[in-house]
Amino acid sequence: MNRIVIMCMCCVCSLLQVAAQVTVEDCQRMARENYPLIKQYDLIDKMTGLSLSNAAKAYLPQITLSAQATYQSDVVAFPSEIESLFSKMGVDMKGLNRDQYKVMLDVSQIIWDGGATQARKEVERAEGEVSRQSIAVELYALGKRVNDLYFGILLLEEQLAQNDEMKRLLQENYNSVSAMVSNGVALPSDLDAVEVELLTTQQQRVQIESSLAVYRKMLAILVGDDSIEKAAIAKPAYSEVWMETGIDERPEMRLYDAQIARLEAQRRGIKASIMPQFGAFAQGFYGNPGLNMFEDMVENRWTWNYIVGVRLQWNISGFYTHKNSLSKIELARRQVENTRETFRFNTALQLSEERQTVERLQKVTADDDKIIALRTSIRQAAEAKLKNGVISVSDLLAELTKENNAKITRSIHEIELLKSIYDIKLTRNE
Repeated sequence: MNRIVIMCMCCVCSLLQVAAQVTVEDCQRMARENYPLIKQYDLIDKMTGLSLSNAAKAYLPQITLSAQATYQSDVVAFPSEIESLFSKMGVDMKGLNRDQYKVMLDVSQIIWDGGATQARKEVERAEGEVSRQSIAVELYALGKRVNDLYFGILLLEEQLAQNDEMKRLLQENYNSVSAMVSNGVALPSDLDAVEVELLTTQQQRVQIESSLAVYRKMLAILVGDDSIEKAAIAKPAYSEVWMETGIDERPEMRLYDAQIARLEAQRRGIKASIMPQFGAFAQGFYGNPGLNMFEDMVENRWTWNYIVGVRLQWNISGFYTHKNSLSKIELARRQVENTRETFRFNTALQLSEERQTVERLQKVTADDDKIIALRTSIRQAAEAKLKNGVISVSDLLAELTKENNAKITRSIHEIELLKSIYDIKLTRNE
């Protein structure tokens, strides 16, 4: 019964350990979420929303309140003959004052603006998208920093494992040489030589552990999670994704698309700017004189007045710069297209180089296991020769070092291969 309980507990612990492992994809995601720049997405959305709201208000009635007081050098007046005639009829013709006053409320309503408001909305949306994609490009650069730290940690952990293996082999040989010294078949200096290697291995471990702690601390800061300093780092599985070549998912490509869309929106805005606009208006004012000048000449009074109507406005002067403005948009579009093609070209070269690196490492790692097997066989033979007094301890230590270096080289090649594959995934933004 106790045996079953122990087995179950071991299984649970194993599952918890697997679940606690951190993957490179986890770190990429956490780094993006932790980076301060990501907060600008929300700010851009809010700013775009406010800009669109302002643009939509162009179709709300535009209300203007104004007041004026003027003094004129002359005013409208009847000829003296007519004023004399009115006087004989008993009509006192006071005439208009040269000082005139008016308080006016002007209300105008756009009926059709030639598409200017819609074009402005499209420009604001495009501006927001360009800003979002610009941030995406900056966030994309985090990927390389995460990869460098993540695979650096994996490499250092492999070196630690090889250091432990080297220490184990040295300890076994130390025990063997110690017995040989006791039996008088080896010199104490031989034992000292093995002990020096043990101490050197311990020093190397301290250096590796120090570097590993620095890498883990940097990764923890980058992703905003202190638990990364102690978490198990999962080694990614080998993938054939490196054979693919597309880069359409890169944020730079979406940025270029957004810039083209913004230019198209600006082009539509330029075309809308030369279209006529139709609207309705109403003007009401309280002043002296009013619209009925005849009565105002007689009574010289303040009156309420209003005018309502429809209006056509056409800014013909917009044609002066229309052609040049469209030409500038076209040149800007070509510039973006050229930048996109240059990016495609350079990225294709980068992918080609990265694929060649993967192919090279695949060929190299294929021979690493054979080299290690041979080095292990040579070391085991050297241990047997040492026991038989055929070789010295120095010869054995040399073979131990060569075997350890071969294992370290294999670990380096393995991690470099995985990192190169993930570099390709990063270049393609998968």
